[in-house]
Amino acid sequence: MSISLLGLGGYLGFQYALNRNALSAAEKMQRLASQSEQLGTVQAKQQLLEQQIKVGQGERDGLLQALTAAQGELASKQETLAFFESLLQSNDRSRAVSFSACELQSVGAGRWRYRLLLVQGLDRNTEFVGRMQASVQYQEHGKRQSQQIEPLTVKFSHYLRQEGELTLPVGAVPQLFEARVFTESNKQAIASCQKKGG
Repeated sequence: MSISLLGLGGYLGFQYALNRNALSAAEKMQRLASQSEQLGTVQAKQQLLEQQIKVGQGERDGLLQALTAAQGELASKQETLAFFESLLQSNDRSRAVSFSACELQSVGAGRWRYRLLLVQGLDRNTEFVGRMQASVQYQEHGKRQSQQIEPLTVKFSHYLRQEGELTLPVGAVPQLFEARVFTESNKQAIASCQKKGG
């Protein structure tokens, strides 16, 4: 009888342990499923955030491009405004033609850009036809040198913007840039401008 009870006790203990292990495994499975679900939610949030970051970066790049374009347009309009302001200030009616602007700027590697603005007297209604000559004097190794720019035919009404580039030896420093305008029949310059460099 005691053996039967002992056997029964052992069987019941085994069943209890088996049931407990099954319950523990079920709890672990349920916990694992819950953690998998949480992981899936976190991954979905991460993907959403990554997409939002990409969209934000795209929008930022687009805004930067729009800003750069707007800055370029503003600079162009400011240059145009300065140009017309200089035209309005050039009101010497006594001259057939005069220089309103005369600039020489380095663009690097021995290259220099000149910019000229020629204006007719405000009471002139006929087209001006003539020629323009320009030259630059520069210092190279302590010696003064000169370079002539190919003469240009000029033909305009009211105003003319003229610009171009010249190349000086590397290390040469411009001392003086000069431009002169002549009528077709006259050897005497009717207008000139000088820009000192150095």
